[in-house]
Amino acid sequence: MKKSNKTNESNKLSYQKDGLPYCQRFDDNYSDSESALLQSDFVFIHKNSIKQRLPDAKKIFTIAETGFGTGLNFLLTLQAYQIAQQGSPTLLAPLHFISTEKHPLSKDQLVQALSILPQLNPFTVELVKDYPKCPVEEFEQEFETTFLNGQVRLTLTFDDAAKNFTSMKCSKLGLVDAWFLNGFSVEKNSDMWVDELFAQIGRLSKEQATLTTLSTSDVVKKHLLDVGFRLEKYLVEGKNKKMLAAVMQSNPITTKGYQLRPRINKPQHVSIIGGGIASACTALALTKQGVQVTLYCKDAELAQGGSSNAIGALYPLLHQQKDDISEFYQHAFWRAKALYTEIAGQGFSFAHQWCGLLEVSYKESLINRQQAFEKLNTWPKELIHGVNAALASKLSNIDTPYGGLFMPNAGWISPQELVQQVFQAAGATNNLKIITDTHISKIRQVKNAACKLDGAKSSWCMSTNQGELNASVLVICAGADAIEIEQLNDLPLTATRGQVTSMRSNSKINKLSTVICHKGYLTPESNGIHCIGATFQKNDKNINTNKADDDYNLTMLDKCLPELAAEINWQEKDISSSKARLRCMSQDHLPLVGAVPNISEHIQAYPHLGKDKNWKYDQAAPCIDNLYVLLGLGARGLCSAPLAADILTAELCNTPYPIDNQMLFNLSPNRFIIRDIIKRKI
Repeated sequence: MKKSNKTNESNKLSYQKDGLPYCQRFDDNYSDSESALLQSDFVFIHKNSIKQRLPDAKKIFTIAETGFGTGLNFLLTLQAYQIAQQGSPTLLAPLHFISTEKHPLSKDQLVQALSILPQLNPFTVELVKDYPKCPVEEFEQEFETTFLNGQVRLTLTFDDAAKNFTSMKCSKLGLVDAWFLNGFSVEKNSDMWVDELFAQIGRLSKEQATLTTLSTSDVVKKHLLDVGFRLEKYLVEGKNKKMLAAVMQSNPITTKGYQLRPRINKPQHVSIIGGGIASACTALALTKQGVQVTLYCKDAELAQGGSSNAIGALYPLLHQQKDDISEFYQHAFWRAKALYTEIAGQGFSFAHQWCGLLEVSYKESLINRQQAFEKLNTWPKELIHGVNAALASKLSNIDTPYGGLFMPNAGWISPQELVQQVFQAAGATNNLKIITDTHISKIRQVKNAACKLDGAKSSWCMSTNQGELNASVLVICAGADAIEIEQLNDLPLTATRGQVTSMRSNSKINKLSTVICHKGYLTPESNGIHCIGATFQKNDKNINTNKADDDYNLTMLDKCLPELAAEINWQEKDISSSKARLRCMSQDHLPLVGAVPNISEHIQAYPHLGKDKNWKYDQAAPCIDNLYVLLGLGARGLCSAPLAADILTAELCNTPYPIDNQMLFNLSPNRFIIRDIIKRKI
């Protein structure tokens, strides 16, 4: 084999009093001490979610590292794999750990360096057993060995990192699942941190590959962004106080450029149009990232639109088998519950109860649906499971002759109170300004305007009842009102009217302890009322309430659950109040989150998709500068708004998206124009 061409000058070491190895070449310590071990475990194992990902891996899981050093990160990985295997009833997928080291340690140096970490001794023994014994100048180019009955393979190349990675072959899907960007700092080891290294990292990375590093210089950040990573900075304990965590989600090496979202510099200021749950969650997510937000609400008070109902149910939309819609809503549900629980724990209180939700199987088709859910067992029981009539009665605290599907983590919330408290939480950051009584009738883009904000090349001028206002980055979260904005006319959004009826509680229903869903819904009591509903009326924008819709809601309860309706015996006189509002609905029942597409430029950029949907394009989606939407939440804004806001905030701040690329495109506002091009509708 080819020799590594090293000399015994490769890494001269000295040792501090505590045994910590010191590299004279780079005038710095190796990370081998108790505190350094804890830092490495946090940065490379924890922040890459290695322990969680290993049991989920279906094929070989590949980790690549840029500086092997004393092998600390490999030993921590080996330990994590062993623990994961001990906790798994089945054999884990194999692990391949690829590392490079241009200046390797000798075997004696390696043994001495690792001797101060007795907690890793069982793994250290296995590593040094096969490590080359010869002087470093006689090392072969590559050292390879296996561990844990062959389940873990180590490939260690004694060469320059960029050169080594350049020689690696990989499929178009990539090779590496996680990167440990390890090594001495850019200032002390500039030879490693070269353009070609980052180009190869981008080439070898799988979609959703993660990367962590203690190197947080602007050079490293720029290179990682350029090859498609999205970054987030964290504070850490130890010698190095900061780290970067990154996810490969915007790789320019793609054949589906139309799925690439525009990248902008993190804005100092963002303007939001809205006043409901979507704008509240967006304001909170952005302000927590340090972005200054000004929110414009058309009403005198917040939460007067679709978020103004007295009681709303929070639960995911789930189908029998996993599909795009179900995957999104189950993800969104857990995020929503986590956020609402978090802010309630911070003292931002609102009426709510995690009492579960029962979808009643009151007719044969629903009984068959319940049986299919139980047979397929697609979803975890903590999300949804079937119950018989006896258990349904116990869970709901009312007598019911029907079983159903129970969602134990679901519940109800006062939407108006919630929205107000989310805004309070955002305001606590001191980054939020709310301006009410401001109705925005028109927006227009101003190129190279004198009123440029954040140094933007263009800004937005908003025509309002308060005069003209300017915004550098504009986010529209205005629900059905947004449909009237000219720049959004081509998006397939519709307004659907819904009327909810509030009923006074009585002794027959006041003990209801879970949300009931039939064709409509019935909530437990809050402030002496229950909510029933709701109507769905397309192409009706009249938000005045009417008696016919109250009658419909009562009739629907009686039709679906006649025994319960007879027991409650609600009459017209028991109606406390009614409310009609408009829902903003999308064509495919998923929200629209992200930059507004430039339709005409899409048609020009991707014409051949009409001939072949797999036609290769690397051009990123053309979008209107600095104009974003979070719309189309329909009747499920309580569930979808927090995750959608996280996605939009990640887009604006260049941080990792909380979802994978396919789900991201499923929510992209340009998905409709791409589908239309493929179907030759345009």
